[in-house]
Amino acid sequence: MMSRPTHRDACQAFRWEESVRALGWEPGRPVDLGHTIVDRHAGSGRVALRWLGKRGEVRTYTFDDLSRLTAQFANVLRAQGIGPGDRVAGFMPRVPEMLIAMIGAWKAGAVYVPIFTGFGPDAIEFRVRHSGARVLCTHWEQRPRLPAALPGDVRIVTVTGADGGSAGDVDFWAAMRGKAETSVPAARRRDEPAVLLYTSGSTGPPKGVKIATNFLVAIHPHLVFGADLRPDDVFWPTGDPGWGYGLVCYMGALALGVPVLSREAALTAELCLATLREQGVTNLATTPTLLRSVMALGGAEVTREPLSLRCASSCGEPLNAAVVGFFRAHWGVTVMDQYGSSEHGLPIGNFGRIDMAVKPGSMGLPLPGCTMAVVDDQGREVGPDVVGHLGLKPHPEGYYSLGYWNDAARDRDMYRGPWMTVGDLARRDADGYFWFEGRADDVIKSAGYRIGPFEVESAILKHPAVAEAAVVGKPDELRGHIVKAYVVLKPGRTVEGGLEAEIAEVVKTHVGRHQYPREIEFLAELPKTESGKIQRFLLRRR
Repeated sequence: MMSRPTHRDACQAFRWEESVRALGWEPGRPVDLGHTIVDRHAGSGRVALRWLGKRGEVRTYTFDDLSRLTAQFANVLRAQGIGPGDRVAGFMPRVPEMLIAMIGAWKAGAVYVPIFTGFGPDAIEFRVRHSGARVLCTHWEQRPRLPAALPGDVRIVTVTGADGGSAGDVDFWAAMRGKAETSVPAARRRDEPAVLLYTSGSTGPPKGVKIATNFLVAIHPHLVFGADLRPDDVFWPTGDPGWGYGLVCYMGALALGVPVLSREAALTAELCLATLREQGVTNLATTPTLLRSVMALGGAEVTREPLSLRCASSCGEPLNAAVVGFFRAHWGVTVMDQYGSSEHGLPIGNFGRIDMAVKPGSMGLPLPGCTMAVVDDQGREVGPDVVGHLGLKPHPEGYYSLGYWNDAARDRDMYRGPWMTVGDLARRDADGYFWFEGRADDVIKSAGYRIGPFEVESAILKHPAVAEAAVVGKPDELRGHIVKAYVVLKPGRTVEGGLEAEIAEVVKTHVGRHQYPREIEFLAELPKTESGKIQRFLLRRR
C-alpha cells in the first residue's frame, strides 16, 4: 500500500518546479498544450478516452488517435485564418469532437471559449461577441439554437447530422479529410491565456476569466494529492470539460497519461450507479448535486451491487456532512470535498494521498504549494473562526488564472493587498481547516447576527425528509432580515403537519436558535447554474 505523508510533510517537501517537469516542461520556456496532453503519450498504444453515447454508442480513442485528429483540426482552424491568441468558441455537447476541437485549438495557438449547451441565444451571442471569437464549433443538435445575430465574420464549424448540415457552415469531419496528421507546434508562454471561461455572478454581465496556459501546472498537485489519480485508474469525471472542474479533470488526467471515461447523457442517479457498476469505475470526480440525488435513492439501492470504487472527489459547492457520512457508511469511501473557483483553480481540499483527518463539511486544508488565508476588507489576516474573504496568494510558478478579459476594474477589485479574493467567505478553525460560509452577497444579517447560509442548510439536511435546501435572507422590518429556507423533499415524502416545525427545531438544535428559518417554502427543485451550484440570488428575488 502506498504510504501517505502528513499534510505538513507534504507541504514542506512540495516544489512547483517538480510539477513543471512532470509535464515535460522546462521553467521559463514556452509550451505546447496539445503536445503535453496527447502527443507525448502517442506511440504507447494506451487508451485516452472511452466515450459512451446517449444512443448506446461506444467509442474508444487511443492517444495516437487523439494526436492525429487534434492535429488535423488544428490545420482546419489554420485554414480558417486562426493563429496564436485568436479565440475559438465551442458550443458542443459532451462528445469526442468537443475534446478534439479544444485540443486542436490549442495546437493552433488559439484560446478556447467554452459555451455550455444549456445557454440560450442571448447568452451565446454575448460570449461570442465579448470574447471576439472568430470561429464557433458546434454540433448538429445545437446548431438550430445559435443566435441569428452572430457577427458576420464568425465562421461556424459544425459536426453535421444526417441532413448534411447548414449552408455556409464548415463540415467538421469533411474539413479534416486530407489534412496533415501532424501540425506545426504553436508554443505559448505559460502566462498567456489558454481558456476564456465565462462565469456568472449574481449581478452584472458574465465575467470572462482568463485561464492561463499554466493551468496544467496549477492543477497537477490536486490530481496527485487530492484526486489521488493513478495510471491504472478507471477515471470518470462526470462534469463537462467546458466547465472549470471538468476541464481540470479531463485535461489534467490526459496530460498525465491516465485514460478518461466520458458519458454524453445527462446523468440521473440511476444512470450514475449503473455506470459505476458496469464500467468498473475506480476513481470518481463529481458534484454534490449528483451525490445527493444518488443518496436520495436510499442505502438499499446504493449497496445493491458491489462497486470497484477506490476514491471519490466532489467539487462545485460545499459538500454537507450528511452526504459524506452516507457514502462513508454505504460505499466505504470518504468523498473528498474540494474547493475551487474559476479564478483560483483548486487550492483547498481534502486529499486522498495525504494522511489527514477529514472533517465532514469542511473545505479541508490548503493544497501543497498553495498559500491561503482568511482576510478582512483591507487584506489583513484574521484569527481562528472569524469570517472573512477567502484569499489566495498566487505563486510565480503555480498560478491558474490571469484575471478578467478586458476588465481592468474587476482585476483591481479582486485584490486585497497581495490576496486574490473572488467573493467567497470562509473561516479557518484552530486546526487550520477552512469552512465555507457563502458568497459575500449571500450572508444574512439578522438582528445583529451574521449568518452563513451553508451552516443552516447543512443542519436542515439532517432531517430525514429533506433532499436539498437553500437558505436566503428575507427583508424584515424588525430584524433587518429573517432566515428563509427553500426545501426540496426526498421522493415519496410529503409536506405533512408539523414538518416545518421539525425542520426549524433541527436547526435550533444543531447550529443555534438565532439561525433557524422563520419561513420555509417547499419547492420541486432549486434553481441552479449549469454546473449544479444553487443560485440563491434567484431565490432572494422571489
